[in-house]
Amino acid sequence: MRTRVDAGPDGVADGTRVSRRSYGRRAAALLAVAVFSLTTAGCDRFKAKQLVREGNAFFKEQLYEDALKRYEEARALDPKEIRFAKFVAMGNMALYNPGSTHPKDQEALKKAIENFKIYLDKRPDDEKAAKYLITTYMNSGKFDDAIEYFKQWRTVHPTDVKAVQTIAMLYAKKGDFENSMIWQKEQAKLEPQNADVFYTLGVTCWDKAYNTPPDKMDGDKRKEIVDYGMAQLMKAIELRQDYFESMLYVNLMYREYAKLENDETKKAEYKAKADEWQKKALEVRARVIQKQKEEAAAKNPLEAM
Repeated sequence: MRTRVDAGPDGVADGTRVSRRSYGRRAAALLAVAVFSLTTAGCDRFKAKQLVREGNAFFKEQLYEDALKRYEEARALDPKEIRFAKFVAMGNMALYNPGSTHPKDQEALKKAIENFKIYLDKRPDDEKAAKYLITTYMNSGKFDDAIEYFKQWRTVHPTDVKAVQTIAMLYAKKGDFENSMIWQKEQAKLEPQNADVFYTLGVTCWDKAYNTPPDKMDGDKRKEIVDYGMAQLMKAIELRQDYFESMLYVNLMYREYAKLENDETKKAEYKAKADEWQKKALEVRARVIQKQKEEAAAKNPLEAM
């Protein structure tokens, strides 16, 4: 093989040697930049965590503006840390004065909702954050916005029972009985063995029948609601035999039947059944409480003293 005239003693071209030296310098420079970037990022994360700790201390002292300032500074230093969105949301939530239309309060409300959404998009299993978002919506009277948010959420998570339950609850808080029932029934389909779902259905029906004035609902419609509610309460007891809360509402449902009855004999029969279920509920309640005490004493003998 011919050696180039500009080759050095080892037969390597001087130009190649210079090129390798240049590459080496560039690589070293890039490595230094990378190390510097990692070091800076590490320092920023450390500072961000420190700021969050300071913010939490201010939050406990109810100094919410100072707390929010620290949370926002922390997120600016480490924008990829999704937890900081939750902190910023909570800071704004604390600053919002429920019912206020002042621009400052409305801005805090807007930021609280936005940041809870950002956080929950990445951490959907955080039930506390979801409750905070619901509370924020409810404190501001934005029931429709809350319902729309959770409906959209469910299109992506069709089997999310919590979302269905939340929508049903929001409709109930809004005073929309019909839509609340639709979503409660949807939850019952998803959780056919959950006694609490059927208990809630029954209670919702009792509340509607009890609190609706006579001139706002005819007797047939009222009886239809009472019949359905009673069936749901019985289903709850079937699934959980010691469900004394459901038994107490069976008692109340019988009293609603009595109101609908014109025959005094039948009216008295319904009231007698109501008394029977009330007595039964109280007896079961006493047994449940005693059992709980015994279980607690077994775990900790001091509880029995």
